[in-house]
Amino acid sequence: MFQLLGAAAASGYIITALFLFVAIGRLIRNALHTLMARLPKRSALKHYTMAAISLMFFCLLVIRMCFIATVIIDSAIGGHDMKISGDPESQF
Repeated sequence: MFQLLGAAAASGYIITALFLFVAIGRLIRNALHTLMARLPKRSALKHYTMAAISLMFFCLLVIRMCFIATVIIDSAIGGHDMKISGDPESQF
């Protein structure tokens, strides 16, 4: 029981941290957008910086969604009692 509570608390902390990372990433993205607006339109630095920011933010979102999906799937699988036997008929 204590392991289950510890795992739930740890996953809650991780999910909260991931949401905070995404919020911080959004603040950084907005700040860099305002700084990049001062550069000329056809600047290579502006182009590569915006591409790197977009890629970083996308990766943060993907990591957050993958972790949330993993927690949901793990909790769904953990709630069922699985029986393993050699009989193929009992598997279905």
